[in-house]
Amino acid sequence: MKLKSILIIIGQVITVLLFLLLGFLLIDMKIPGNGAICDPEQIMLLRTWIFFILLGIGLFINSWIFYSKWKKYRIGIISMVLFFFFLSIFLRQIIMLINYGKEINLIEGNDPVYIKIKLYDNGKFFAYTYDASCESENIGTYKLTDNKLIFKFKREKSEYLGTEYRIENNLVDCLDCENKYQLKIK
Repeated sequence: MKLKSILIIIGQVITVLLFLLLGFLLIDMKIPGNGAICDPEQIMLLRTWIFFILLGIGLFINSWIFYSKWKKYRIGIISMVLFFFFLSIFLRQIIMLINYGKEINLIEGNDPVYIKIKLYDNGKFFAYTYDASCESENIGTYKLTDNKLIFKFKREKSEYLGTEYRIENNLVDCLDCENKYQLKIK
């Protein structure tokens, strides 16, 4: 085997492995509850997305141009790139549709922290909070009895969320939060 062929193979392996690494990182962030990020990290996330997209386009074009050489490999690369692009964009929507079902209520407030809690018909919830610099996602289950909403978090909860809320006239008050936030049912 010539040195040129060896260098091409090494380049392909490194490019594919880097694309897979970035792809798995971005796909993992699309899983509900895994999307916590702060402002300084968003610059790194933007760079990750740009590098992921450029690598994917490069692999796709390279496989398209040199399709006649290593056909099975090229078909596999084109399929992988399209699959990872699809998952990195639509995985959250697919998971929410399959695992969470129909949204029945939306609780929202933005004074001084933006809080959005979606309640689903199967007893699960998805909560999103954003303060001045960080966003956080929480998931879990809820129980609603006699205008009292009780959350059971799957992982550590955000500092802005509580486990017990009282609902009165479309207003939602936290019973065990350090700070009181004005939340409304939309």
